[in-house]
Amino acid sequence: MMPRVPSRVPEGLLYALTAFGPLAFGCVEPWSRSVLEILAFLLALSCFLRGRRDVPPMASWFWLIPASFAALGALQGLTPIAPDLPRPLAPFTAAPHATHASVLLWAAYAALLWSVPQILSTHEAARRYCRLLFGLGMALATQGMLQAATGSSKMYWLRPAPLGVFASYYNRDHAANFLLMAMLIGLGVLLSKVRRWPAVDGPSREQLNSLAFLSAGVALVFAGIVVCGSRGALLAIPLAGAFVGFLGADFAKRSRERRLRAAAAVVFAAFAVLFTFRLVGAGAEAGALTDHAIAERFLIYADSWSWLRDSPVFGTGLGSFETVYPSYQNLDLTGLVEHAHSDWLELALETGLAGLLAALAAACLLTVGAARTWLTAESREMRALIAGALCAAAAFAFHSLFEFSFQIPGNAVVFLGIVGLLLSAPLWKDKAAARVRPDAPPAWRAAVAVACFLGVARAAAVPAKAEDPTRIRRLAAALYGGAGTGAKTDVGALRAALGLSLTAAELRPFDSKALALAGITLGRLGRTVDSKTFLERSWAIRFTPVNIGKGDRRARNEERQISTLKSLGLMK
Repeated sequence: MMPRVPSRVPEGLLYALTAFGPLAFGCVEPWSRSVLEILAFLLALSCFLRGRRDVPPMASWFWLIPASFAALGALQGLTPIAPDLPRPLAPFTAAPHATHASVLLWAAYAALLWSVPQILSTHEAARRYCRLLFGLGMALATQGMLQAATGSSKMYWLRPAPLGVFASYYNRDHAANFLLMAMLIGLGVLLSKVRRWPAVDGPSREQLNSLAFLSAGVALVFAGIVVCGSRGALLAIPLAGAFVGFLGADFAKRSRERRLRAAAAVVFAAFAVLFTFRLVGAGAEAGALTDHAIAERFLIYADSWSWLRDSPVFGTGLGSFETVYPSYQNLDLTGLVEHAHSDWLELALETGLAGLLAALAAACLLTVGAARTWLTAESREMRALIAGALCAAAAFAFHSLFEFSFQIPGNAVVFLGIVGLLLSAPLWKDKAAARVRPDAPPAWRAAVAVACFLGVARAAAVPAKAEDPTRIRRLAAALYGGAGTGAKTDVGALRAALGLSLTAAELRPFDSKALALAGITLGRLGRTVDSKTFLERSWAIRFTPVNIGKGDRRARNEERQISTLKSLGLMK
């Protein structure tokens, strides 16, 4: 007979996974990403061994959406091609290593989304999960503001990191994205505590203290978002509020009042967008650096349309953005571009219109289902929690229009946890969920599940030992930069940088930056002929046009590319 898994075990694993993501630097490093994936698979295994609970109809299949992206990535990985080769209509990838890593991550997302509705099957569990998210937001906001007040750029005041960090995040915008979801969940918790007080006695002192504490917590997290300086997150707040207000217009009993509320929500959203664009335009005209950064994002968006026209159906492979984008990069935009700064656009580039339409369909279905649950809930407390979760999910989606927060696994896990909360809401919206004890699976099924877990856990642990090519290249660049110049040149550091850059180029043969780094390192070591060979390969990949259109901007870029090659002696 199989030992029964207590219900607290999956819930505790969910809490651990939710907290680990934001606290472990957003899980952007290989070791933390591997731990996150293993925790997600372990969570699904514990739910399976405990016995599957009855879940709402949508929750029973919604996990298939991230699973379908994992399947698409697996198909893409079967056909690796160079970025400059003719592209087939069937799925392919221009970045095999990144695509294989993304497949495992999307599989972990599917495991999480399969598990959460089974864990948050009661209103008590839903309430605890919301409080956990809110508490994490308050903790990170406090840490980040103390970090800013002391002028420290170290993670947890121990680990050196580039300027611009906030709390445990390398990027302030990504920290603001997590705080955004935590604040709106906290607002739902706050509203769930507001009740119709007795007309004579009114609220008790304990109730007033609780409301004061929650209000202070919401203000604290909002202050953290302000300190982050993320205008994208600040814009997402009114847009999410207008979106939820539009959905909530149906609460009005009269049709005329419903139309007025819906129109007011649309006008408010339009005003917020117009005000933001006017503010950005005024800042750019005044020479503000942050607004120049926004202008650079528009250059990325413009370059991406040519990319999408070249691979419209299935994209160029999950995780392929950094590899493929140099073939389209505007020469007015210098530096390394790792992401499209728009999750929706990056998803379209990597998975084509097939992936984008699937994501849009999933968003629409989730919106309709969550709105219906919210509008029909009879419990005021649960209605407030659902509204907070719906607003948080909408804010994440709006923020993802101009930020790549879903590419931060820690934030993606929190978002999918909120999605799972909304999917499970029909069970507890009226505090009337049936408490049915699930039956544990037969021993042979449990053994198969454990074997599958061991297999995917081993696959997830591999990247933690073997660094990906991008990180190897960056380590090589750091060694090259620290080698010094002139008589003080550290030849040993140059040789180490050469070895790492060659390893990165071997793992990712179409990485122009790894090839260029190997070339300049060879040149400094006196191997001129080999240096020229690697530089020629690098610039050939970097400047190979891919179905360049007839636009004037593309023509000017082609002329600049030719002049650059001539100045380097690589073209006559």
